[in-house]
Amino acid sequence: MSVLQMSDFPALRNFLSAYFHQDWAVEHDTPGAVVDYFVEGESAHQVAQLRDEIARLLAQDMDEDELAAQVHELGSEYDPSLDGGNYQDWLRGIEERLIA
Repeated sequence: MSVLQMSDFPALRNFLSAYFHQDWAVEHDTPGAVVDYFVEGESAHQVAQLRDEIARLLAQDMDEDELAAQVHELGSEYDPSLDGGNYQDWLRGIEERLIA
């Protein structure tokens, strides 16, 4: 795996650090509600850029631990394993919500 730079994913870094910060659960009931809030408040261009960057990140063929480390490096304070999930599925779920 090549070393990824945070600058390779500016929209994803902004999304994760601004929407999945340490108090995200105080502001939203579910991770899905966070994504919906982002979609409602941002431009179609920003939504499309985020979707593209998630697809690029998932295409890096990282294992779960590598992906978790990358997501945290990009600013996320959410851990999908606490809800019985994993990072691959969580990111794919976000990607699917962004298609609407």
